[in-house]
Parts: sequence; structure tokens; C-alpha cells
Amino acid sequence: MSPKQEHVERELLTIAFRTYPRGLANGFMFGLFTIYFMWGKLPHALLLSWIGAFAALQVARLALSRAYLRRIQPVRSFAGWTRLAAAGYGAVGLAWGTLGAAAIHFAFEEKIFILWIGFLIVLFAVLQSQTTGNKPLILRSFIAGAGVPILVISAIEPSPNYDRRLMAEVLIFGIALLAGRAGNRNAAESLAVRYENLELLNELTRQKEALDRANAAKTRFLAAASHDLRQPMQAVVLLVENLQERVHEPGVRRIVDNISSSVTAMSSLLNEILDISRFDAGAVKPQRQSVAIEEVLQRLRTSLAEPAARKGLRLRIRPSSAVVETDPILLYRMLSNLVHNAVRYTNRGGVLVACRARMDGLLIEVWDTGIGIGPTQIHEIFREFYQVDNPQRDRDQGLGLGLAIVERTARVLEHPIAVRSRLGRGSVFSVLVRYGDASRARPAVPVAAALPLAGCNVLVVEDSREIREAMTVLLEGWGCRVLAAASGSEAEARARTESALHAIVADYNLPGGENGIAVLRRLAARHARASQVLMSGDIDPALMREAEAAGIPLLHKPLKPARLRALLGAAWRDARAPAAA
Repeated sequence: MSPKQEHVERELLTIAFRTYPRGLANGFMFGLFTIYFMWGKLPHALLLSWIGAFAALQVARLALSRAYLRRIQPVRSFAGWTRLAAAGYGAVGLAWGTLGAAAIHFAFEEKIFILWIGFLIVLFAVLQSQTTGNKPLILRSFIAGAGVPILVISAIEPSPNYDRRLMAEVLIFGIALLAGRAGNRNAAESLAVRYENLELLNELTRQKEALDRANAAKTRFLAAASHDLRQPMQAVVLLVENLQERVHEPGVRRIVDNISSSVTAMSSLLNEILDISRFDAGAVKPQRQSVAIEEVLQRLRTSLAEPAARKGLRLRIRPSSAVVETDPILLYRMLSNLVHNAVRYTNRGGVLVACRARMDGLLIEVWDTGIGIGPTQIHEIFREFYQVDNPQRDRDQGLGLGLAIVERTARVLEHPIAVRSRLGRGSVFSVLVRYGDASRARPAVPVAAALPLAGCNVLVVEDSREIREAMTVLLEGWGCRVLAAASGSEAEARARTESALHAIVADYNLPGGENGIAVLRRLAARHARASQVLMSGDIDPALMREAEAAGIPLLHKPLKPARLRALLGAAWRDARAPAAA
């Protein structure tokens, strides 16, 4: 017997025995009414004997029901329990058939008696075909037990309409049998469908649990990859940057520039693939707040003016006083990708970022005068690795992941995006952001420009030896005096011997479960005037918000040396200000 068949058989028997108490009570009530109904025409002794036997039968069936339901029955016992149930239900049918035969024999002239008995037999057969008599053998036993006494007495005793009476009785019992069979079939099929649905639900639950485990494993992998893969890349980026600053011979410089281009492309590919994977794993959770949009626009001006200028393009970012409700970090990354994309595909003219007030929010638009997008490509540009007019996969035109990240970010932030474009004329990407509460928004903070670093004392806290050495070489090349430490405790020991630290650069993940923010806070107790910079290979928005709450600038690995130099330059300028005064 298959699991499905076992389930159906067990459920049919369970339903049959579980409904016994209610069915027995109803049957006994009908029995009492029938005795009262026939009391004046049939012998009292017969009626009293019948109701006594009927009550004893109901009690026996109730005991049988409790015996079955007392414990889970093995599969091999199903046939025996079915026969017992059929015998009990057949005995009930025999009792009603005997009373019907008595009505024909003792009160033939009272046609209402046999009609009433026949009505009850058909009613019980049809109504209980999906409960008490839901198995064919049980139902047939009831109909046979009820029909045989009536048909036998009708065949023995003559009547004016002998043939028609027999035919009518056979027809009635045949209809009851057919209706009951349909009920049996419906009961079995409904249980089979329910079993299949339960199995399907269980399978879906198992698949969901497996998917959850896979997603959890993917998230853990991404967390490890985000840190471990960025670590060696960070060292390469820093060493190449330092090499570029030291090499001046044209032939060697050309080789170094090619290495730098390849490293930049590899670093961008790694960052964007990890970003896409984090979105698909559901690991990016936005933290909405009221933000002055000018804060985001100012960051765009600072970070993207130089790439546009290299191509001879004019980047215009119009100021705005609007306040929006968003995650400022995710919105900046979203707009940054759009502007980068506009600069990449624009060869002449410029790029404009402007905000328009709308009833339902602030519409942030990125305009360009680039190559444009064809109508058939509009819905394809948000797919991974899809690029307009780049069949050769030229890495100078990007990797084809920027707009895929934009689309996923917009979906997470619930910021609708739209695209308008004309081939050869340019494109407009727009993002609609809901308005925020101006009373809760913080004012935009200007970013300081980079300054010379000769004489700046910097403590680097980094557990990776390669990155620690690369950072030391790079910072010394900028004129800094560098102290390096591999852990928080080592950093505190180095800081105790140093009278003046101007900046502390710490990695977030440090040995022994330490994190860079906690280490920076402890170091601030001795060197309160030292500027702090946090590095991390993790792009989790929760970490970004933690650093923001602590007031510490966060640089993601592989970090851009120009950004680090700008922060250290501002720190060195602030440190020299009291002496100059």
C-alpha cells in the first residue's frame, strides 16, 4: 500500500469512527420518534423489543468506535476494522429493514409507515456515505441489511399492486446505492486531494527551508567574500597607486598605467558582483530617515566632478532645499551609478542632475547628451551585464552591472525609476523619492579638499600584513610618518608611546572579535584631537549607519587613495591650525 493509499484508508476509517457518537445519537432519536409514530398500529412488545435491541446495537458500535480511536492502528488491521464497521452498520440497516417489514406485515394499509422507513433508509445512506458509511463495503452492508427484510416480506405477502411495489422498492434501494457510491467516491477523492495538497505543502516547506538555508549560506559567503576578497585587492590598489606616484620613466609608466587600469576594472567588477549578490540574497535592509537632498547632491559633486572633467564634460548638479525620506547611503549609491553611467556614455556635451517638485515626491533626474537608448533596449538595460553599443565587452565602457544595481536599489527603497531616451540625443533617468520631515533632517556637511601631508603622523590599525605594508608605503610616499599595528591592543601600545597622532586609520574587522569603531573610541581617550577613519570590506548598510552614528568616515575596500588623501589632508590642516594661529 502506497503512502497515499494508506493515508486515505486511515482517514476514511478515522472519519467513520469519529462521527459515530453524533450519528448514533441522531439515529436513536429517529428510532424513538418512529416507535412513537407507529405505536398505535404495531404490537407494543415488538416495538419495545426493537428499540431495546436498537439501543444495545448503538452502544456496541460506540464501544467499537472508542476502541479504534484509542490508539493509532497499524496498516495491516485496516481490513479487519473495515469489516467490523460494516457489520455494525449492516446491523443498523437490518434493524430498520426489520421495522419496515413489520410495518408492511402488521399495518399494510398505513402506507405512510413504509414510506417513512424507506425515506429514513435512503436519507441515512446518502448523508452518511461521506462519514459513517464512507467506504463502499460499509455502505453496501447497510443498504443490504435494510433492503433484504423489506424485499423478502414484499415478495411473500400479496398486495393489489404486487409487481409495482417490488419494482419501486428495488428502484429506491438502487438509487440509495448509486447515491451512496457517489458519496464514497467523493469522500475518497477529497481525502486523496487533501493528502496531495499536504504533501505539496510539505514539499514547498522543505524547499523553502532549503532555500532559506541556501540564502543564509550565501549571505555568510558574501560576508566572508566581501572581506576576504577585498583584502588582497586593497593591497594591490594601494601598491599600484604608490607605484604610479613614484614611476616617471615613460616606458615603465605606460606599463604601470595598464596595470592600474586592469586593477581598477577588476576592483569594480568585484565590488559590483558582491553588491548584486547581496541584493539578491536579501541582505540589504534600508534604514529610512529624513534627509536634506543637498547632502546627497554634494557628495555627487565631490566624487564625480573629476571623472567628468577627464572626458571634457560639464557636470552640473543643481542645488535643492528639499527634504526626502530615504536611506541616504543607498540613494547616493543609486544616483552615483546613474551619473557614472551618464558620463561613461557621453562623449560631448554634459551631464545634468536636477530635482523637480511633484505632488507625490521629489523627482531626481539625471540628464545626459550621450548615445541614447533604442526603444527595444529600454527594458533590457537593467539586466546584469547588458550594455548598450558594447558588443565587444570593452571594459572601458563598464561592466554592465551599474543599472542592475540601480534597479535593485530602487526596488528595496521603493523609489520608482523611469527612463526616457532618444538615439543620438541622450537619456533621462528619473527617481521619485517621497518627501520627508524637514524638522528631522540634518544640514549638509561640506567635504574638505585634500591638502599636502608632509609631517602628518598616522597610526594604521590593520590585521592584514599585505595591506598594512601597502598602506605604510603609500602614506610614506605622501610624506606621512606611519605607525602600524595589527590589533587593537598593539595599537593602544603604540599610541601610548606617541605624543602626537594626527590621524588614525583602522580596519573594522580586527583579531579577537574586535571592531575598528571600538578601537578608535579607546584610542580617542589618549589622542582626542586625532582624526579617525574607518576601513571595511563589508558594504552592509548596518555597518555604514553604525559608522555614521559614531561620526567616523567610512571607506570601503578596495578604497580609493584619493579619498583617503582628502580625509588625511583635512585632518592635517585641522592639526596645524592651532600652531598657525
